[in-house]
Amino acid sequence: MQAMRYEINLPADYDMTLIRDRVTRTGYLMDGFEDLYFKVFLISEISSGNLTNSYCPLYVWKQTDGMSKFIFDGYFDNILSSFGWQQIEIGITSNILLSKQFTKSKFVTEEASAILPVKSLKQSMPSLSLAENETGKLVIYNPDKWQTVTYTFYETKPNTHEKCLEILHISN
Repeated sequence: MQAMRYEINLPADYDMTLIRDRVTRTGYLMDGFEDLYFKVFLISEISSGNLTNSYCPLYVWKQTDGMSKFIFDGYFDNILSSFGWQQIEIGITSNILLSKQFTKSKFVTEEASAILPVKSLKQSMPSLSLAENETGKLVIYNPDKWQTVTYTFYETKPNTHEKCLEILHISN
């Protein structure tokens, strides 16, 4: 599986209800998209204690065909026409653990870690387990940056110092 993500940074005074309304109107259009394992529509808001306002969806693809179709067959053009040219980060989905409650997730934390030199990259792959209030975990490897990003999903907002994003919709 592969993951992709882009982050659209918005002005501090941006009306985030515009993003919320957009996702309410169009989020379901990704339900059942070819090769999509899931898409999480994420936002950060200054009014919720984040440093920035942003729209930053996260996609996990079963196959690259669906991802290529999304990017190159006109679907991503909606983002380009609304928000301008965006850089898409693509990584390798190494570990994923989702509970039966995953689709009820309302928040996600994002934690980046360096991949330190080892004799075998297999040694750097963590085993996953879920703690109380966690509904899923996803680890994405980015060998171009030699880092991992771990996403932890929650039904209720966690008490954490990590970057915490709100989930507006989950398509699968």
